[in-house]
Amino acid sequence: MAQINNSYDEKKRSDIYPDYYISWENSADTYTVDGSHNKSHLHPNISHNDFYQYSELFYQLHDFEGKIYVYLWTFLVILTALGNVLIVAVFVRKSMRTSTNLILLFIAISDSLTGLVTLPTYIHVFTSGYDGWVSLNEGWCEAFMMFKFYISKAFHTVSIWLTFFLGFQRFMFVWFPFKTKFWFTTCRNMIAVTIITIVAFVIHSYHLNESKADKIRGYCQWDFEEPCVKTCIFLWMILLFVNILPSILLLVLTILMIQKLFNQNIRKESFTAEQNRDRAQQNKRASIIVVWIAIIFLIPEIPYGIFLLVTVIKKHGGNNSLTLRTIHLCHVIYEIALLISFHANFWVYIIINRRFRDELKSMFRHGIRTLMSKSSTASITTVSKEMNRSQSQITKGTDVNEQSTLV
Repeated sequence: MAQINNSYDEKKRSDIYPDYYISWENSADTYTVDGSHNKSHLHPNISHNDFYQYSELFYQLHDFEGKIYVYLWTFLVILTALGNVLIVAVFVRKSMRTSTNLILLFIAISDSLTGLVTLPTYIHVFTSGYDGWVSLNEGWCEAFMMFKFYISKAFHTVSIWLTFFLGFQRFMFVWFPFKTKFWFTTCRNMIAVTIITIVAFVIHSYHLNESKADKIRGYCQWDFEEPCVKTCIFLWMILLFVNILPSILLLVLTILMIQKLFNQNIRKESFTAEQNRDRAQQNKRASIIVVWIAIIFLIPEIPYGIFLLVTVIKKHGGNNSLTLRTIHLCHVIYEIALLISFHANFWVYIIINRRFRDELKSMFRHGIRTLMSKSSTASITTVSKEMNRSQSQITKGTDVNEQSTLV
């Protein structure tokens, strides 16, 4: 998410893209403030940057980014989206519509959109690089940065908060089963999902007012102001409310749920012994699913939160010891681990949730039967048409023979 401000290597850029680069030190041409071109000298208080703007912007790539984002990232995004399509298809079925499954459904949607929204710009940018740089026009630069830092991050924030909300809801159910079913109804959960989505996009709206296309210096990059005030306030807000606090709170809730499950001390309603046992097993299985989802979620989030904390602290201290390559490498590792964790949720449902497996099998069987039925209907219709056509030809031939006989 955060990038350390690095000086722009103009000499290297002029060597790589000589057609796009103008070296003002070696140029005798000067421009007036109104943009007219002449050979005179500028006013000593006016720099060339006051009037010249690059039409091509440059984004720095590293050797590992191209193949990872073009091939591995694209593959994992599509794989995750396909798995989540099945999750959504199962959870929208009437027999699976519960308040908990509603949250799981929207987690699957936000997980998919976190990656899908980046695909068009990622493929364009990471396939256009040459010798460590990508040349972009202003539109592609703004689109790339907007999807990377705003829209994708907002959807991921929705996933983070929904996962925490899911863990909190399940924790409350484990400890207060009688009251929870009235607190977390489907309608109230839907309201919570809507509020979480709106707030997630609002909290990242900082990027809407920050252009990443620096046409004066000619690069496409999220740069920090010096001294870092507004950007650092935004980073601390994201760090606390998106990365650190949800992860810590979810970790605590998960540990408490594991202890409760280990002690097998879930409260039960007053049913018969058999009903009570079945209900307890269902509740325990649902809690185990939530615990696994929380653990999978925390595996990439906790290390990344620590990395962001160290990065922001170093930025405040003026110690930029982390190179841009190191920062990009950490981001790549985190984002790939994130997609793997998204897809892992599908296998949690497959392995642990028997109802999910049964509904998925039923859905496929119904689909196959429907296709076979349509195929059979189409075959019968075709045969019927052929028979009618043959009968028509026979009838027509008989009529001709009768007319010939009469003649």
